[in-house]
This record gives sequence, C-alpha cells and structure tokens, in this order.
Amino acid sequence: MNNITYKDLSVEGPVEECRDLCNALMQLQTDRGVKYKKILESMDFENRLKPAFNGAKKRFLYVAYDRDKPVGYIFCEADTVTEETKKARPGWADLIPENTGELYPSNLVVPAVASHLNNLYVLPEYREQHIGSELMDKGMEWLRSVPDVRYIFVHVSNGNNAGSLYEKYDSSTATKSMTA
Repeated sequence: MNNITYKDLSVEGPVEECRDLCNALMQLQTDRGVKYKKILESMDFENRLKPAFNGAKKRFLYVAYDRDKPVGYIFCEADTVTEETKKARPGWADLIPENTGELYPSNLVVPAVASHLNNLYVLPEYREQHIGSELMDKGMEWLRSVPDVRYIFVHVSNGNNAGSLYEKYDSSTATKSMTA
C-alpha cells in the first residue's frame, strides 16, 4: 500500500496541483459520456476547475498525494443562491440542444446557501485504497459545515461512474444534479 497523505489547498491553492488530475477526469467523462460529447470534449482544467476555484467565495480543495505526486482530489464550493443566480447558466450549458431550463430545481426556495460537490477524481492505479472515501468524507464534512447551508448539490457528468460512491452518503441532505 502506498503512503498516502492529504493536503487542504482551499485557501491559496495552488490549484495547478490538480491540473493533470482534472484533465484526466474530464477525459474520463468524455470517453464514457453518452450525451453531449462535444461539450465534454471542450472541458478541461483551464475552463472548469481553475475558474471555479478562483471564482468561489467559499471553497474546499482537498488533495491526496503519494509522496509529492497528486493522485486524487475533491473540489467543493458554496455561495448564496438568489433568484438571479438561480437562473444563471454556465456557457457550456448553452450548447445543450434541448436546453429547456435552469440548472437548479424550479422549486428551490431562494435566497439560500447552497454547497456543491463539483469534482472528485482518483487516478485508476490508486483506486480500491479508500482514497475516494477519504476525499468524500472530508468533502461531505465541508459541504455540511458551510454556515447556514440549506442545500447540498452533487454534480455528476453523464460520463462519471462515481454514482455508487455518492449514493453511500446521506441522500436526505444532498440534491443530485446531472450536468453535461
């Protein structure tokens, strides 16, 4: 078993530590995705994790290392959802042909604090070592600790196969959201 250590990079990063991991996650989703392949193909560290991390008012970036090598990470963020932000859409969402609505559920009562699990990834050769569970435990702890949090969203791309891991966590406190 590898000597895995964990670091919280939430305050100052460097978020670039996760560049290769994020790009591997985006490629995995592209390879496995059945819908919106062009959208998935366009996603990478530069247009997903980096701007999300830099733009988040409240954020959590927790990284697993094997010595100095990043081998997994989780990224979460939180903010107040208002009527205006409830209707806002990221640029990639406009590429969805049957785009009929908002990314948040229509019955979401606002204003409210919402926390989001956006990225979770572990390199294939490090899976089955409970790294994903450790990342999820810390991520869910953070998601629930956000002051006045009312909603927790877990965003899952259609090419992501971590659904079974997410389902182990209390579904009564999380709202699942399917993204591209």
